[in-house]
Amino acid sequence: MSINSTVGSQDIGRWIRPTGPDEPIVWGRSDGVGFGLPSDGGMPGPRGLIRIGIWNRAEERAELINFVAVEPVVEGDEPRGKRMGYSELEASQLDPGRHGKRLWTTGPAAGEIGTLPSGVETLTVPIDVETFTANGARVHLIAQMRSDRPTEVSFSVYHHDDSAPIAEHTLTATMGNYGRLRLLWLRDRVVDSRALYDTYDDIHFAHGDPYPLGDMIRLEDGSAFVMCSANEADPASVSVDHPWWGYDSVKLTQYWRVPPEHVQADLRVRVNGRRVYWAQELEIPGGVSFENFEVRQSYVPGQQSVFGLTQTEPTELAPTVARFAPDTE
Repeated sequence: MSINSTVGSQDIGRWIRPTGPDEPIVWGRSDGVGFGLPSDGGMPGPRGLIRIGIWNRAEERAELINFVAVEPVVEGDEPRGKRMGYSELEASQLDPGRHGKRLWTTGPAAGEIGTLPSGVETLTVPIDVETFTANGARVHLIAQMRSDRPTEVSFSVYHHDDSAPIAEHTLTATMGNYGRLRLLWLRDRVVDSRALYDTYDDIHFAHGDPYPLGDMIRLEDGSAFVMCSANEADPASVSVDHPWWGYDSVKLTQYWRVPPEHVQADLRVRVNGRRVYWAQELEIPGGVSFENFEVRQSYVPGQQSVFGLTQTEPTELAPTVARFAPDTE
């Protein structure tokens, strides 16, 4: 199978870009997704996180759906968790007294528009990350969108010369609880968070083993692919007694796609779950859902992974897994 734009030819989009120094830092497509950095008037949320959302044409704004955190792992003999940096959680050295690493673009504020030989337009935004003091990682990335794939943002990851040696340069989608993602779509099964963490009764993160490359869906072009979705037919209809956590957007499939030339043998999918919302004791309606959703693999400079948001159902994106689909609730 292949993943293409789900937008019809009659729905021609336009680029969304900051038009001045005081504009919200949001880029994207009016017919697809938007991404941004912390800024006044931009998509809300903590520091240290790239915002990912969809464009609301009626209100001419980006609707926040998830965050992407930067979590580099340096080389060493200690357990992985002790070698990681956390862009959302670490204290800033550039902005004393604030948590979350500073993120900024090193190119034009509006990004750069290019055109491929095929006529497809691209929007490219280089993003730098404040040095991680916990492990000495000094990393940066390039975000790019294509006009023919408006529901995706690709991220290519790099390190600076003065960085500690990088073992893995992980990007993680951190806020699955907002959309109550409970179904993880793999090559030969659908994993339900409520069954996976059925005995979990704490207020922290529920963990489990990662899923290796062999469990990932493979697309016709060789890309490795994995999806997460809500179990509910209409997540916005579920009431949540909290001003932040009530989901009010359309139902979306969220996915990671790794192009074949960037697949390493140790590529794997990792998720964790929560029974209560982050920094709350409020139980998530319907039970445990996935929070972090990511792919991990050995670092190679320029390595690319693609994050997508689409209204297309998982069974349409990957018809080979349709026979494993559970009933919608």
